[in-house]
Amino acid sequence: MKNLKLSTLYIIMMFACVSAFAQNTKNETFKNFYVKPYAGFIGIQNMDLQLAEGNQTTNITVENGFGFATGISLGYNFSKNITAEVGWEYKSNEVSITNNGIKSNGDYASNFIYLNGIYNFNTTGKLTPYVGLGASLIQEIDFDFGMGENTSFSDSGNIGLQGIAGLDYNFSEKWALNWEAKYATFSEFDMKNEANNNKLNNLKYNPFIFNIGVKYRF
Repeated sequence: MKNLKLSTLYIIMMFACVSAFAQNTKNETFKNFYVKPYAGFIGIQNMDLQLAEGNQTTNITVENGFGFATGISLGYNFSKNITAEVGWEYKSNEVSITNNGIKSNGDYASNFIYLNGIYNFNTTGKLTPYVGLGASLIQEIDFDFGMGENTSFSDSGNIGLQGIAGLDYNFSEKWALNWEAKYATFSEFDMKNEANNNKLNNLKYNPFIFNIGVKYRF
């Protein structure tokens, strides 16, 4: 993926803002950070796209199966209930494309950074459920499929929203096992061919992700 240095800079800048705000909060009891690596599954809805080649436009159908997602996030607990979180995530899906009755296989992958606001419910036993809302920025998304020869399309810079519901199983004050479900939604956008002026139009990218991870507080 391109622009990895740029996404890293975005994460550092966002986390610096969170840290600066945290220095001004008066709540000392829960003033702690956490890091959360995770991995899981991604599902994406089937799509009807337009393949624009010069002056010709062809309707194609893209069928998506389940894919793979992995990422890492950094968080800061302002109190028992309020948390801010920044992170980076990578997703990959295999797809089946139908163009004029001809089927072929392909895949598309994306990475994006995000900033979430999270509300933690009261802990019951060792369980802490939470919900959240966040903003996502697609650093880059690539779509590759074979139509006689391999074709690659890409785009970047799209901003969307994501809703979150999760659960921590707290082994101790520092360690927790984490389950999380997320739904992200982006406005329709077009993707350009990396070798010519061809385009894939009207891409609807609304992934659903289920992650399992480990949270370490410090």
